[in-house]
Formats: sequence, C-alpha cells, structure tokens
Amino acid sequence: MHIETWFAFFTASFILTMMPGPSILLGMVHSMRYGISKTLFTALGDISANFIQMVIVAVGLGVLISTSEQAFTLIKWFGITTLLYMGIKMIFFSRSKQPQLQKLTDEAIPTYKLYWSGFLVAAGNPKAIVFFTAFFPQFIDPTQSLLSQMAIMCPTMATLDFSWVMFYALLANKSLHFMKAHPQYMNRIGGTALLGAACVLWATQ
Repeated sequence: MHIETWFAFFTASFILTMMPGPSILLGMVHSMRYGISKTLFTALGDISANFIQMVIVAVGLGVLISTSEQAFTLIKWFGITTLLYMGIKMIFFSRSKQPQLQKLTDEAIPTYKLYWSGFLVAAGNPKAIVFFTAFFPQFIDPTQSLLSQMAIMCPTMATLDFSWVMFYALLANKSLHFMKAHPQYMNRIGGTALLGAACVLWATQ
C-alpha cells in the first residue's frame, strides 16, 4: 500500500471512528463506574470484535451478511438485546443495591466481564460489517496483495477505534467525576443511555 493511500485511509478512518456510538458510550459508562485503567479491557473487547468483523469482510463473507436481510437482522437483534440487558441491569442495580454502590472500587468487577461487555456490544452491531465492506474497497488496489493491504488497514482502524474509546472514556471520567459521589444517579443515567442506544439500533432497522 502506497503511503499516500494509507494517509487517505487514516484521515477518513480518523474522522469516522471519532463519531460516538454504542462502544464509545459503553466505554464512558465503564470509565465513570470502574475507572480508566479497567476501561482498557472494554476497549480491547471492542477492537477484538472489530478485528473479527474485518476478517469476515476480508474473506468475502461481509458481502453475504450485508446483503442477507435475515443475517443482518439476527446480528442486529443480538446487539439490541445486549444493550437492553446491560441498561436494565445498571438501572436495577442502582435501585436495589444502592448502599453497596457507595463502596464501589476498581476491584468491584472482574476485567474479563468488561472485556466481554465491550466485545458483545461491538459484535452486536452488524452495521460495522456493512461499513467495512463498503469502506475498505475504496482504498484497496486490486493489483496488489489483498492480505498485505488488510494487514495495514485493519490495525490502523483498530488503533484509531481503541484510541477514541479511551479518549471519550477519559473525557467522561474527568468531566463527570462529580457523579462518582452519587453512583445511584450515575447508574441510572448510564443505564438509560444504553437503553437509548438500543432504541436507536431498533429504530434504524
């Protein structure tokens, strides 16, 4: 891949990945609840799912999924269900176990749960596959090895995605630090935000 093509891909990806979505929103919620260090695992789960989606696109299955209404709908409902479950759990937790929330610390949740939360939310967004299927070909040179080009573009996209998730998480952690003094409100707001994300996915079916 020529450096000019990579730079164009980097610039376009930089702009596109900065748009807040369910994964960024989840990272912000986790940052406020568990701290920046543990949110790293949320972001890692997100880019792990994205890597799998990129591989699916690379081997050509992305075209099948993006053109199959049944497959697209199935993945989308998986994402909606995941967001609904996480949102309802946060709201229910804030109401039924409010005293325990006052003692919430960075050790309060295993990191693997944050990783899987990030993974499931990202994996449940079929639009990512459609996006990658439509976006990557704009920068692929058919005369060159597809594998070598994808080996450059996939890590570039994943790095940018990870960086933006952590940037928004840090921003939320610093700007909304006062919310930690009132975790019951933080959980209600965070849970409501995740429910809102689920509604947006449902509305765009």
